[in-house]
Parts: sequence; C-alpha cells; structure tokens
Amino acid sequence: MPLLVANVPWPGEDIDPTAVVAAHLALPEAALAAVRLLKRSVDGRRRPPTWLANYRVDLSGGEQAEAALLRSPPHGVRPFTARDEVRFADQDPASVPRVAWPAGHRPIVVGAGPAGLFAALRLGEAGAPAILLERGEPVERRHHDVRAFWRHARLDPDSNVVFGEGGAGAFSDGKIYTRRRDGELGWVFRRLVEHGADPAVLEEGWAHLGTDRIREILPRLRARLAELGVEVRFRARAEGFLVEGGRCVGVRLATGEELRGAPVLVATGHSARDTWQAMLEAGAAAEQRPIHIGARVEHPQRLIDEARYGPGLFGSARGGLPAASYRLTSNPPGGRARPAHTFCMCPGGTVVAATNLPERVVVNGMSYSGRRAAYANSAVVVEVTPADYPGSDPLAGARFQDAIEARAWQVGGGEFRAPAQLVSDLLAGRASGGVPRVSYTLGVTPGDLREVLPEPLVEGMVAALRHFDRQIAGFAGPEAVLIAPETRTTAPLRFLRGPDYQSPTLPGLVPLGEGAGYAGGIASAALDGFRAAQALIERTCPARA
Repeated sequence: MPLLVANVPWPGEDIDPTAVVAAHLALPEAALAAVRLLKRSVDGRRRPPTWLANYRVDLSGGEQAEAALLRSPPHGVRPFTARDEVRFADQDPASVPRVAWPAGHRPIVVGAGPAGLFAALRLGEAGAPAILLERGEPVERRHHDVRAFWRHARLDPDSNVVFGEGGAGAFSDGKIYTRRRDGELGWVFRRLVEHGADPAVLEEGWAHLGTDRIREILPRLRARLAELGVEVRFRARAEGFLVEGGRCVGVRLATGEELRGAPVLVATGHSARDTWQAMLEAGAAAEQRPIHIGARVEHPQRLIDEARYGPGLFGSARGGLPAASYRLTSNPPGGRARPAHTFCMCPGGTVVAATNLPERVVVNGMSYSGRRAAYANSAVVVEVTPADYPGSDPLAGARFQDAIEARAWQVGGGEFRAPAQLVSDLLAGRASGGVPRVSYTLGVTPGDLREVLPEPLVEGMVAALRHFDRQIAGFAGPEAVLIAPETRTTAPLRFLRGPDYQSPTLPGLVPLGEGAGYAGGIASAALDGFRAAQALIERTCPARA
C-alpha cells in the first residue's frame, strides 16, 4: 500500500519533489517509485513561513519496504488508506454515457451561478437538452455593467454584482475553499481547470480563482454547454412558474413567454427575493433560516502580512509567499455576546458595492487572481436567528436584511455611499469624524454603525474585534476601518425538498444552491447542482445509473 507523507517542504513549481520527499523519509531517491502532489499550503506559524505539501508516495521496494518504514515512521507518514483513495481520486465519479434523452423530459435550469451552471453541465454531458435561463448578461457584458456601477453608481437591477453569468461569486474573488478534491468535488474542480482555472487549485488548501480569471473561464464553459446541446439564454428572467395538476411544468418569463420543461431546477442565488416570492406563490414550501450579518473590516495588506509572517515580510519582501490571510472566530463565554466570525477574507483585495436594488447599500469583498492590491478585507459577521426576524413567514429574514440595507442608504447619504467607522471608535463607543483612505470606490460616510446595525449585532462585533485583536496585532488598531453593511452572506430561508431534490409540495420544482438554502459558497453550490442533476439522470435513465 502506498504512503501518505504530510508536511514536506514544497520545492516549488516545475521542480521534481522526489529529492525533498526522499530526504524527509531518510531514504535514497531510488527507493521512491512514484511521488504525487496532493495538497500544498503555507504554514504561517513557522519562522520564516514555509510552503508545505502532502504527497502520495510509492516505494520501489513494495510492501516490505513500506512495512519497514512504518515500524518507526517519521512524523506525518502513514499508510495511504482506502478513504484517501476516494478523497484524492483523479477520476470522474459515475461516468455517464450520452444517449438520446427521453422525449418530454427537457429540464429547465433557472440561474447561471455555480449551482445552475454545473447542473446544466452535468445534464448536458448525459445528453439532456436542457435550457439554462439567466436574468442577467453574459460575463463579457456583465463586466461593463458592474464597472459602470462601481465607477459611476449606475445600477442595472438584472445585471450587476449578484445577477448575471457566474453568479455572485464571479465578482467576489472566486474563492473555492474546501479541504476535499475527491469524487464529485473532483469533477467540479477538474471542469474548472479544463476551462481555464489554474491547475494549482487542485492542490492548494486555500484555492481561489480570481475575478479576472473567472471572466476567462465562463465563456469557455458556455461554449462547452452549447457543444453539449444546452440552450443558454440571457436576459431571461423567470417571473413565475407554470403549475398544472399540482406539478411545476415550466416557467413564465418577464417578457410573457412561457417555457415548458421537466423538471425546473431553480438556482438563482442568495439575492433573488422576487424569485423566492414567485416560488412561494406557486406552492413551494420554505422555512426560515439563520444567517450572519455585519460589516467589512479593511486593513493595509502590509499589516496582515507582518502579523502572519513576521516583521518586514510584506509586499515584494514576502518572496514566494502569497498575500497573507486569516480565518477567525469569536464565541464569548456565558453568552455575553453573540458568536461571530470572519467570512470571505480577501487578501490583496477591495471592498465593493454589491446590491441589486436601488436605494440600498450592501458591501462585499473581491480580489483578482494575483491578489496584489494594497488592502486586505473580510466580513466580520454576527449570528442572526429567526427570532430576530419581523414575522414568522419565510420572507421575514429578507425583510430584516432589507431594513438594514435601507438604513445604510440613508446613513450613507445616498448614491451608494457606504457608512464607515474606525474600529477603534466603534470599540470606544464614539462616532468617527473621518477615516483613512479605503478601497470602496463609491465613497464612504464616516459615522456610527449603531445607526445601521441592530445593537445585538454591534455587541457581537465589538466582542469579536477585541478577541481578533489579541490574535492579530493591529486588527483593532488605528488603520482598521469598518464598512457596512454585509447582509448577503447567505439566504435567510430554505426551500424544502425531498430525497429526489424536488419540492414535496410542488413536484417538478427543484430548489438548488445557496438561494434555496443548501450551499454556502462556490464549491458547495456547484456540488449541489451536480448532485441534483445526477439524481435526475438516474431517475430519468435508470439504466445509466
């Protein structure tokens, strides 16, 4: 059985790691028959920080050599188990041959974010002549719409940071953080690489695509969908759902056109409140769901680099190290304040406007693939439960979000200016009269975030910021600025569905991804789309299961 060898210094790109791994094992290079990189990441706890890698290693001496080594193994060496074989598989799961799709079973996929795109891709690979509907623009035109918003506050309600090809993740860094690259997730990652993602995402522990790289990947994915027979339609907003005999049998577009298909997979993301309303009116059952809300905290990237890597190690002095990042949590004992955590950390990134509605302010973070911007930012978000919502209906959480976003518009002074406050001022309980220069392009209005966020959320943020400052020197220092509000972390409701992924109260409708309450990012949304499509393939064509 091969070995898993962990925490070996990574020699770098295009360098054969055999010598390094052999030295780690105290063996001659000839004793290693094969070495395969599984994962690499930066260990910022070491001084200096070091790239470390995990490898699968086959010894040339076979089982006897492995048994001899394992009698007294170096630290981080163990047998490569059957579970590892699955986790680090490099083959696609459940390969599905293309055959003629049964007549009368043309699926409709609503939404071209990660869940919708990868559901349509999986269906297309199986031969299903699916229709993929997206209310926004293809990414080439969407990019211009987003730029017009960020530069000139010209908002297109259907083509913006949250709506359009690629979904919200296309303009928020494209983080695909997950510890796994196996099986179904391996299928997702390999499809991304096949269509232009850096192959390093298959090994990096903190992989990300970058907004600039996503703009290259999406047109290639779209071309592949067309090759597979999937019809992709933009500016096609689903305004309602067709119901006959208690089943969803299609959609009605905003133009009045009706499209019939079976089933209808709805993957519209965490901001499609009008689509949620239409799903509820059609008969789909949903329930309230807890969320997290807070603000973006921005620091100079230099501060985070030095806190994580050591004095002087920032910018070009980092050498081959990436812009430093962090992931922090706060859970005050005794319930003195609500739990909080950092979310969607963007090293070398910017804070951006992320609303789809007029007279509302929402912020998010993004970065390009190189992560070379001068600032680092992340959301500091606090737990919100359905008990906070103004009602017991499924859309009460959306109204809670909307009220905060409307207050932020008023406090910011309009034109999508965002309320801002020095972290030190928030902790001291005073309003800010000014803030340092920030990356948010539409401008900020210094003040007091207590005018925007409910007091329990502010208390949770205060406790978290004090705690984070003890973990990262300067986190709550004079250069730290909060920009608010971060409200769209996930959907505040979940549409119910059965084992076949269909709504139990509206068969024929399949709620998917983050907007349906079943995902929390690009990787999990894409995986949900894959699984729903796979279930449909196996149900429609059981001979191919």
